[in-house]
Amino acid sequence: MTIVEAPTTPLRAADAPLPAYESYSSMSTYEACPRRYAFRYVERLPGEVSPGQFAFGNAVHKAFEVFIRQRIRVRAEGTPEPGLDLLQRACDQVLERAGLEPGELAGARVRAAPVLARFLEREASSLSIPVAAELGFGVNVAIAAEVFAEAPAETSTVRFVGYVDRVDRAPDGSTEVLDYKTGRARGQVDVDADRQLTAYAYAGARGALRDPTTGETLRPASRLCVYFADSGTEVLTGRTAAQLAAFERDLVAMAGRARRREFDPRPDSWRCRWCEYRNLCPDARRDG
Repeated sequence: MTIVEAPTTPLRAADAPLPAYESYSSMSTYEACPRRYAFRYVERLPGEVSPGQFAFGNAVHKAFEVFIRQRIRVRAEGTPEPGLDLLQRACDQVLERAGLEPGELAGARVRAAPVLARFLEREASSLSIPVAAELGFGVNVAIAAEVFAEAPAETSTVRFVGYVDRVDRAPDGSTEVLDYKTGRARGQVDVDADRQLTAYAYAGARGALRDPTTGETLRPASRLCVYFADSGTEVLTGRTAAQLAAFERDLVAMAGRARRREFDPRPDSWRCRWCEYRNLCPDARRDG
């Protein structure tokens, strides 16, 4: 791990170029700590991340993505469906490049085996048809000029972007959005309040999700699903028009504060302990 010394010069967030885009990740980062947002999205500084910290989650996500892309391809070609071997190869490729110690690598492979097998079983029993994996989107959101520090016009826009883990078409033609999670499964209350799912529903409602094969605009998501990979369970939810409107208000407010360069820190023992900029931030709490 590379140790970064605390800065001896003033922060550059006061004059560095502001980001051209916002995302669910940038919103969450800003709301947790505006200073962390400034380090990551304005100053674009590298943070301290332990080798292999996200290896397992990245490997599982990649395996699922490769598998679904292949399923879409073979359905169009009329060739046989992919199997467990494809999932295992894709997962292994990520794990092997993650910088894990031999024991960690072996442990990750053991943990992954039932995860991949359960996913294959899910796919075999699902009646929905995969449309896209890692589907990118972008939405232009209007923001009043007074919220910008440097806006020349009466109104401006912020581009809200992201990637959806997966989009399916249900037997009735409706759109289903899936998000994959590794780690501890969560219950209905948490999934109903999940901001990331709200972001995906917002993109769908704004017509930003398109079938990559046909270019067709997909219907707004009628069903949102979190698939918890470790347990093989899933929780379904939805979003109302009022919830999507509230999300847009939160996005506009956050983007406005960031564009006024309001980057005050929010030091907290737990938050600072897990921040990748802990050794770079002069205000970090170090008692956690």
